[in-house]
Amino acid sequence: MLFNSYIFVFLFLPLCLILYFGLNHFKKNELAKAFLTGMSLWFYAYFNWSYLPIIVCSILINYLLYRFMQKTDRKKQIMIMGVLLNLGVLFYFKYYDFFIGNINSMFGTSFLFNNVLLPLGISFFTFQQVGFLVDAYRGEAEGYSFLDYALFVTFFPQLIAGPIVTHKEMIPQFQDPTKKKFDWDNFGTGVYAFVLGMTKKVLVADTFALGVDWGFSNPEKLNGLAVLLVMLSYMIQLYFDFSGYSDMARGIGKMFNIEIPINFNSPYKAVDLVDFWKRWHITLSRFFTQYVYIPLGGSRKGTVRTYFNIFMIYFVSGVWHGAGWTYIIWGAMHATVYVLNRMLKKWIEKIPKVLTWFSTMVFFMFSLVFFRAESVTQAVLLIKRLFTEGFELPWVKAELAACYQIEEFWYPLKVLGVDMLPYSQYYMMFALIAGAWIVMLLCKNVNEKMESRKPGVVSAIVCAGLLIWNVLSFSGVSSFLYFNF
Repeated sequence: MLFNSYIFVFLFLPLCLILYFGLNHFKKNELAKAFLTGMSLWFYAYFNWSYLPIIVCSILINYLLYRFMQKTDRKKQIMIMGVLLNLGVLFYFKYYDFFIGNINSMFGTSFLFNNVLLPLGISFFTFQQVGFLVDAYRGEAEGYSFLDYALFVTFFPQLIAGPIVTHKEMIPQFQDPTKKKFDWDNFGTGVYAFVLGMTKKVLVADTFALGVDWGFSNPEKLNGLAVLLVMLSYMIQLYFDFSGYSDMARGIGKMFNIEIPINFNSPYKAVDLVDFWKRWHITLSRFFTQYVYIPLGGSRKGTVRTYFNIFMIYFVSGVWHGAGWTYIIWGAMHATVYVLNRMLKKWIEKIPKVLTWFSTMVFFMFSLVFFRAESVTQAVLLIKRLFTEGFELPWVKAELAACYQIEEFWYPLKVLGVDMLPYSQYYMMFALIAGAWIVMLLCKNVNEKMESRKPGVVSAIVCAGLLIWNVLSFSGVSSFLYFNF
């Protein structure tokens, strides 16, 4: 079930809110949590009912391991077994076919592929449970009931695409009696964030997705300028898609009086790659720091080992995103440049911030070609055409420019006769790309807007107008990009 769908906006979310707070109002607190867990499982299974047994079995097995850990002296062995079991399941569903394909190619074998559909969100709920088991081994997760644990894993705003939350920041909120009463201020702030996030996804990200999809499907038709426009468009699409989901998740959480951690904090304002990863997928970086970097020794075992550990967490974060050489290359690129940023920190600090910002954005733009491409060959072809096929405007295919023609904006321009001017078919494309970059670089993000929000008639009217516009645009929306990871 998508956040940006009729069934979610008009049935699922209102039903959840009314019955959850209604049950709490009549002091049926445990029943309210059970209801929210059940609704979260429905939300998950709506995409494909065959996913449901996977997540249910995962929750049951991990909770049983947690309970065994509380009653035995063999905590470490159980923790290791649990971590390996979780990662094994993740490997089977996400990486097995990629691994077998490479084995077959290298050694001429003919091992069979499993051809199993990747369960949605498996990377997210697997990592949450891995972190929980490690924390339980450390003695940091005591006395949780099965219902609290199940709701922690399944809470639907962050179930499919994050953020990767911890039990310490979620379960105490589910247990807090002060959060069980409906709060109009929290609800208003939540709706505000939800609508702005939906606007990012439906009206912005999905518009740029049309141009990106066409460009990556037709690389042989692109000249250098068109490749650059497609690369910039994908940066925009990914930004608004990922941040839009994060904003919607935080907004829904706020409606339930639950604070979901910030996962995306204006990363395109970052002045270097170290700063970038403090802003992009914040909870993923936190997870790898706590459960990979520190166990590997962190910065406690010398300079060389520190750089190796840093390289590993950013390389693994690339592999986490998907099974393919494109993701491996993307992860290796980020790991290498991140380490160089740390090694050359003293010299980089002397460079004007505008130059380090620009170089970071250029690097990220090129890395995203591999992140988005269907193959390494396609990525190399696009980069090659960027430098060899010229930057003449007339060579930009009309099919690409047509992807950016938003009818609501283009029709008034046609009435004014703008469409009769030279190169008019390109005006909307350049205006949208420029406008999106201005918003990303100069405007407050939704997290900042939530903090400074002051209820008023104007903001309510704007919010209602955007919601109506979004709902009318639902028929053309797609799923969130991070659903694939």
